[in-house]
Amino acid sequence: MARLETRTRPARATDDDGEEHLDDWFARRLDEQGIPRKLGAAPPSRVLAVVGLALALGAFLWAISSVGSPSGGSADTGTTTPTAPSPGNGKGGSGKTGGRVTWKQVTIDVLNGTSVNGGAASATAALQARGWKTGNTGNASGIAKTEIVFLPGFRKQARVVARKLGLSPPVPIAQASGVPASETSGVALVLGPDQLTGVKL
Repeated sequence: MARLETRTRPARATDDDGEEHLDDWFARRLDEQGIPRKLGAAPPSRVLAVVGLALALGAFLWAISSVGSPSGGSADTGTTTPTAPSPGNGKGGSGKTGGRVTWKQVTIDVLNGTSVNGGAASATAALQARGWKTGNTGNASGIAKTEIVFLPGFRKQARVVARKLGLSPPVPIAQASGVPASETSGVALVLGPDQLTGVKL
């Protein structure tokens, strides 16, 4: 025959209006199940295991972030280093950039080849007002007429700009006397004595 055991229940703690407090009810339930009310401190081996796991996880995340960073995990200082234009194949475009180039994608520098002070600045302002992306301003000398010049690898962009502005075909910078290559980063509008006369902005 099965033996029936009965457990004595401790008296319920009640307040003045006869309701049992939640803390007292919880303590009573723990006692009924034979669970100690206060747990002892975690053993040192368990604490060390948790700390080791946290360190391993941190090292893993650091390794993933350093592998994914192109700069080898160094922080970004907020400065950018300009990159030199790719030389391309000399037949137009910048080598690896394919597809159609539009005039709104091309940044043009403006060089003043006249004796008029501030000519490059005023031409830049006029271009910007029409939606052009402009870059540097500078000077050139001995320019006979307003034209577009370009560095190697920028022939396609220069052609697009010359067509849009209604100018004659662009000239490689090596063939443009009086235009220093250091004054442009790719495509430049060089102002001659006619300045922007006849240019379709």
